[in-house]
Amino acid sequence: MSQAAPKRNFEEPRHARGFSFLDARSFRATSPLTLALGVVAGALFVAALVMMRHRGTYTDELNHYSQIVLFRRGDFRIYTDTLTTIPGYHAIVAAILWIFGAESLNAARLVNAAFALIGVAGFHELRRRLWPGTETLATVQLLVLPILVPLFFLVYTDMLALALLVWATYATVSARHAGSALLLTLLVGVRQNEVVWAGFLAAVVVWPIWREHGFSAWREIVAKGLPYCVPVAAFLGFWWWNGSISLSHEQAALHPDLSLHLGNLFFALFLAGVFLPLHAVAGFRDFLARSRARTWLLAIPVLVFAAFWWGFHADNPYNSVFPNYYIRNGLLIAIDTQPLVRAIAGVVITLAACGLAATRLRPPAAAWLYPFAALFLAASWLIEQRYALVPLVLWLAFREHRGRTLEWATAALWLILAVCLFCGMIAIRFFL
Repeated sequence: MSQAAPKRNFEEPRHARGFSFLDARSFRATSPLTLALGVVAGALFVAALVMMRHRGTYTDELNHYSQIVLFRRGDFRIYTDTLTTIPGYHAIVAAILWIFGAESLNAARLVNAAFALIGVAGFHELRRRLWPGTETLATVQLLVLPILVPLFFLVYTDMLALALLVWATYATVSARHAGSALLLTLLVGVRQNEVVWAGFLAAVVVWPIWREHGFSAWREIVAKGLPYCVPVAAFLGFWWWNGSISLSHEQAALHPDLSLHLGNLFFALFLAGVFLPLHAVAGFRDFLARSRARTWLLAIPVLVFAAFWWGFHADNPYNSVFPNYYIRNGLLIAIDTQPLVRAIAGVVITLAACGLAATRLRPPAAAWLYPFAALFLAASWLIEQRYALVPLVLWLAFREHRGRTLEWATAALWLILAVCLFCGMIAIRFFL
């Protein structure tokens, strides 16, 4: 197990806080291993960018890039027949391209890669604040997370949204609640369904106060929780004005409001089990050890497997499109139609649910991640690995490492999978 870090006060005085990412002392303390990892990661990142040059658009890039070019040329019409998100991402990228006098798809991908690096920096700072001494290894893992790597270099909204959320989370644990609320409000303008995370960060702030003082601390609760109502109000205002959460009314039927589905929840658990097999198995052994004293725990894996077996359905029409090209769709169809594949997926999901749920998180209030992640995932009918990405990245930031050997083995596994997925994508053999 990793060495325990000193206890931190997440409400330390403002004068004692700072963005250590720019602290000169951190550079003086950088180890040769960290420098070597930085060089290797940087080389791989640049090589991937070079490999993406002059390649055509991939899937949804066509819609996003077309909207960016429209804004870049001063035409502020919005493709409301295809865009489901508020076009904040498109406006920001168009503005950056206008500043630098660029317009090409390569330039737009370069801007998106910059958003990715900003998000990685935010993750590094968040991890250093929560689990000091583990930030280098955790950031290496993030850089090779298989479902994240392709998005570094595509004109998709996910990287800007993730960067805003990670830095908002850092601002929250640093007691900069107004700054967090501002970033979350910008996030609503990029991917409006991610407003759920404003509630999560509010819970991280309010829950410790409530547990210690109860209703008697209502003034402090209101003062610290009120900023997080701003992004929620912005979301509700958009919803009221637009008439649906999806910007496109034509797409609203496939992205319905106020409907809950189990597909993304189970698919996220499946991905966690696939990407964290060593953690899931080790955690399941711990679960079985605990069940010796509390035999009722043994009912949990049975209930999880049964809920998946009878409750999982991939019935969104988009999940049946080109299953030979979209790995996700091919897998979902196999799970839906082949009992053996469904059984294997159920075992992986059960191992992940029972083996990872007891992972220690810091701060303790980060345990609110689980109900908010369940709400966020269940709110989408379309099953997408990109929906699982956000709660997974937050979990990677908050979680305790199990040991350097296991964590480095995980990083190596992810690197192999990420390279395979990226090479398959640029060769147009398959897509996530």
